[in-house]
Amino acid sequence: MKEIPPVENGYAMIAAVGAITLFATLALLLVSVTRGSVVMAGAERDRAEANAAAEAGLAMALSGLVEAGPTGAWPIDGRVRYETFGPAKLSIRIEDERGKLPINLLEEVQIRRMLERTGLKGERLNVAADSLNDWLDEDDQRRQSGAEREFYVNRGIVPRNGPLVSVAELSAIRGFDQALVARLKPIITLHWSNGPFEPRHASLDAIAVMSSDGEDPVAQIERARELAGQVAAFSFDTEGGLVGRPLLVTVDANLPDGGHAVRKTLVELTSSRVRPYVLREAE
Repeated sequence: MKEIPPVENGYAMIAAVGAITLFATLALLLVSVTRGSVVMAGAERDRAEANAAAEAGLAMALSGLVEAGPTGAWPIDGRVRYETFGPAKLSIRIEDERGKLPINLLEEVQIRRMLERTGLKGERLNVAADSLNDWLDEDDQRRQSGAEREFYVNRGIVPRNGPLVSVAELSAIRGFDQALVARLKPIITLHWSNGPFEPRHASLDAIAVMSSDGEDPVAQIERARELAGQVAAFSFDTEGGLVGRPLLVTVDANLPDGGHAVRKTLVELTSSRVRPYVLREAE
């Protein structure tokens, strides 16, 4: 198969994301033009405009990732970038999923460490840690403070005995509640793909959990300084660039008249000029 030159492939990616921008622009214009001729509830109109602006923000992010070639141009460590689209103000954040905790791949000691970082301790920590490990493993042997099938049967729940398929699934596990799941959500991922943990794009909690002894002083200090704006963020120079790396793009669109929309999309860039990116998940 003939290899596609990087520059040519980059142009193809830009053309593809440019098409998204065009469609989002047309959608926004259509909503504006039809205001006087179509009866539309104010809230619905605002929502439509905000959704169009959020789609445009996604296109901007994709374009920003590919326009400088394989290493991308926008930061992927969760820092917010501010843009505008017509009257809409956009907050755009790109997160490297490899800078999060791969919850389905964690060892037992790492799971316990992760839950400790959320503030759990004592018996609550023991229950949650053992129950999560019981949920993930393939057997029906209950750990000392854990839970297996007999615990869940009267609740109408069948334990997975395998990898989680959604973050929301955590709330079904003994020892977990909505508040705990909300604390975990920003630092965990189900979309690890291939490759190592990336501390340069991780939270301090994630770095501590993934470090062999629970602490990595150098990485912790460097990342803390970076997050505080005391040093420039790392440029992305990992071998292989962004291709195949799961990235979560979050766009928060706000309009002057109150319209608001949030678009979260998990994307992976490819090396194909026919299909330059894949949308893995959206909400």
